[in-house]
Amino acid sequence: MEEAVNNGKDYWYVLRCYPGKEKALQDEMRNMWQVETFVPMQHERKRDAHGRFCWVSKCALTGYVFLHTTQLLFKEMEKSSRKYWFMKHKVDALWKPIIVPDRDMESFIRVAGSKEERVAYVDPNQLRFKKGDRVRVVAGPFVGVEGEFLQIGGKHEKRVVIQLAGLVAVATAAIPASMVEKIG
Repeated sequence: MEEAVNNGKDYWYVLRCYPGKEKALQDEMRNMWQVETFVPMQHERKRDAHGRFCWVSKCALTGYVFLHTTQLLFKEMEKSSRKYWFMKHKVDALWKPIIVPDRDMESFIRVAGSKEERVAYVDPNQLRFKKGDRVRVVAGPFVGVEGEFLQIGGKHEKRVVIQLAGLVAVATAAIPASMVEKIG
């Protein structure tokens, strides 16, 4: 998590809202404040009432909207509504907004925003794995995504996991070791 410096730089903030209101809040933020937002969606193949297969999109993280804006606009937004609130954490006895680093958010959007069926959303507190090496995907649909190369839940397949500020983790579809390179 980064500390915000009072300049014109944009940061990724985490908003909470009432369940089922994520898309409405996203539209409000885009229309009223003209800011970039991201709501992770999950795409599932289901049967409709006639027995035919169709794709259904639903919010993957109930009650979360990610917002890219300046600190000045953030403070204005924070005062304006009671329909949403910004996630905060305690730093030196003060409550400060959670800021997601740009690099982590870019990787998260690449994975969570993909139409890939086998993307998995994981509670970071429930992951059962030993911390792995930091890697970058060098081939396939997630090329450029950075995260940890991990084995999840005792399965034989390994995935690249991107964690955001201890709130959520998203894992790519299974990736062979030949498609990743170790970084830093």
